[in-house]
Amino acid sequence: MKKPELLAPAGSFEKAKIAFMYGADAVYAGTSSLSLRTRAEMQDSDLANTIKYAHSIGKKVYTAINIYAWDETYEEIKKQAQMLNELKVDGIIVADGGIVEILKEYAPDVEIHISTQANTVSYHAAKFWYNNGAKRVIIRKRNEQRANKRINGK
Repeated sequence: MKKPELLAPAGSFEKAKIAFMYGADAVYAGTSSLSLRTRAEMQDSDLANTIKYAHSIGKKVYTAINIYAWDETYEEIKKQAQMLNELKVDGIIVADGGIVEILKEYAPDVEIHISTQANTVSYHAAKFWYNNGAKRVIIRKRNEQRANKRINGK
């Protein structure tokens, strides 16, 4: 049986080190400008240090570029994607199809993971992301109360 991966959030390089110290196998992190982690204390240099440190101790880093991007944001996305490709980040978490297209060109060696922010709730949507390069899709959980209401008719 495959061992589950313990994944923890890391809003800074220091927080990533603490997560690893307490047993995390991997962390996810992102800059405040390109991820929905708006309180993140990460810049590109912090991401680079986190990835290098994690890999030096046999751990993984997944970077979030999970904003819905405006046209003027794509130059920054391309720059970060190239950097992450060079650093061999373990995966990039995205929600926007346009960003997926950029990653396929500027970070071709990095796995694409689809964020819960993409609101993927069906097999058909997951298949769409898979057909467009995603290696992992995080399915949004159905609201149990709503589901029970539909099933029980109440």
